[in-house]
Order: sequence, then C-alpha cells, then structure tokens
Amino acid sequence: MKLEWMGAYREIIGDFYRSANGYSQICKNEMFGDPIKFSPYEVQIMEHIMEHADQHRNMKWYANRLGLSQATYSKYVRKLVDKGLLEKYHTSGNKKDVILMVSSLGLQEYEAYSKTASDRWFHELFELLDHATPEELETVRKAFAIFSNWHSEKRAESHEEQEDLVRIE
Repeated sequence: MKLEWMGAYREIIGDFYRSANGYSQICKNEMFGDPIKFSPYEVQIMEHIMEHADQHRNMKWYANRLGLSQATYSKYVRKLVDKGLLEKYHTSGNKKDVILMVSSLGLQEYEAYSKTASDRWFHELFELLDHATPEELETVRKAFAIFSNWHSEKRAESHEEQEDLVRIE
C-alpha cells in the first residue's frame, strides 16, 4: 500500500517516527552524569522541576505535563530521591501534595549534563533553529504539540472505560 495520503509530509512523519522510536530505546538508560548516573527521563523530570520550582506543583501535574503515567513518574522520582538529586517537601497547609525540588547535588549534576548536551546533541539543532522566524518556531512547536497529544488521549481513554475480559479457548 502506498502512502500518498501523507503527501509532502511523508519525510517529516518518517523523521519524527525515527526520532521517537530512537528516543524510546534510550529514555530509560542511565547514560548521563558522573559519578551519579541518570536517564533521559530523569533529566526531563529535573528540568521540569527546575523550570516550575517557584510554583510548587504537585507530582500529578508534572506527570501529566511530561506525558508519563503517575506510576512511571513516581518510579523515576523515587530513583532521583535515592540518588540525592531530588528532595521531597510539602507545604505547611497541605501535607498530602508532595512538592519536589532539585537538590544542590542535582543542580551540580544537571549543570555538567547541560554543558555536554548543549555541545554534543543540541548544538546542531539550535544552530538550525536560529535561522527560523518566531512564526516558524511556533509552527514547529505546534506540530510537536499535536504529536504529544496522541499518547495522552489514549491513556485517558484507557482509564475511562474498562472492558471485561473474555477468555479465548
């Protein structure tokens, strides 16, 4: 079957799939950091916490923002806490919501990671994007936002309706 329905966008879709598939192969591997190793998932978690630290968001908010299940998010948070890269808090008025902060050690490790990441993986991408207009950058952002909604819609649907299982004989 030919893929004409994608028209001029076939190459872009193919590149997106290759990127997503490649990332899914490495996202759980602890490949960054020295001496403390951490994974791309853990990097994303630390980045979001640093970015929104002053807002004191709870773990559920971060999990949704990253497109991770709450169980997966909790698992990686536990690893980061055990490594000393994150610290858990709660507000004096609400002891139920866990508020996360990147520890001083986490900030040091992230700083070292960001220098390597900038030079090794993101330099070429940022150089290319430097030539885009603000409108073009917004179009690229919106394209990725459309793709990012696919998995969250599916996850939401799967929790809303649960069907009975029928054994196949």
